[in-house]
This record gives sequence, structure tokens and C-alpha cells, in this order.
Amino acid sequence: MVFDKRLKIAFVLPTKTGSTSLRCYLREYGFFRLKEKHETVDKLIELYPNLVDYSIYGFFRNPIERFESALLYAKQHRIFSRVVEAKLKSIGVTKTLEEISYDEMVDNFSSLFDDSLLLFRPQVDWLKHQKVTALDYHNMQAELTRVVATFDEPMPVLNKASDFGRSVITDKVRDFVSNYYAADYQFAKDVLGKEY
Repeated sequence: MVFDKRLKIAFVLPTKTGSTSLRCYLREYGFFRLKEKHETVDKLIELYPNLVDYSIYGFFRNPIERFESALLYAKQHRIFSRVVEAKLKSIGVTKTLEEISYDEMVDNFSSLFDDSLLLFRPQVDWLKHQKVTALDYHNMQAELTRVVATFDEPMPVLNKASDFGRSVITDKVRDFVSNYYAADYQFAKDVLGKEY
């Protein structure tokens, strides 16, 4: 979470929703980061009771885009990639992280990724809370200007994935994401009025 005491505004940081870019950008405008970077609102309010007096926001991203971003992060991030490579070998998959398709990752999802892993948690875990106002990831700059203030500089994109390990988003992947993130899709429809 990042927060500003003067404005009494805070942002929860669902993974793979531009949280690194947002955190670094807002730091330039006086926001501070809590050490519990990706924690949920209930836990944060338990730790920091003053947050009940804050307006809290969070960005919602198209679930299929977010899922691909998480897969690429798992393939490209030096710590995650080592773990994923080891798990692939342990289940008999001999392809490299660059070669393995999204379909194959979906087929082996439960073996590769622990249920508690923040990287793949549904966005509703952060955003479906009475204190949180969801904002549109694809309009991040405009949403920030509307909620906080007019900023002088556009927000840079940080932590962007390269094409290493990029694959094809097939119907199998879409079906998996539709089921796995059903609550996110419903949230987007109900709260943001968006159907992805």
C-alpha cells in the first residue's frame, strides 16, 4: 500500500496492476509505501487502524492481460523463474521457460503455483472491500488525476515484461482464466460496468 497522510488517500496494490509504476510515481508526489506492499485492506487496517479514515483506491486490470503478465513475470523474474524451472523438472516437463506454452503452464498450474502465491491471487482479494474504490487500470493517469490531483509528468511504465517466453493466448487459456478469475470478471461487470 502507498498512502499520503496529508490527503488521507491510500492505494492498495494488487499484483500485476501497475503497482511498481504507481508506487514509484506517487513517491515523487509525497506518498509513502508501507512495508506490507501487497497486503489486503482488512489486514492493513488491522495493522494500521488510522486507515479507516482514509479514502482507499485500487486499480483493476483486465484479468486475461493480468494473467499473461503474471505468467511472464514467473518466467522472467530471476527468483520466480528458478522456482518454476525446478517445479517443471520435478513433474517431468523438459521444455525451457522460453519454450513452454501458456497452455502447458495452465495444464500444470496447480503443480507450478501455490494457491497462496500473491502473483495469481484474484483482484477481488484487494478490491472487494467497502473501503476500496476500484479504478480502471487502462485509464490509470486520468484516474490518478481525478482522484488525487493533476500531475505534471506522465507515469512511466516500470517492470514491463519482455517477449521472452511469450506464447499464444488460446481458448484453453481464456477458459482457465474465466473460471479461475470468475469473481474478478463479475466484479468488473458489477462495479466498473465493464465486460472483458
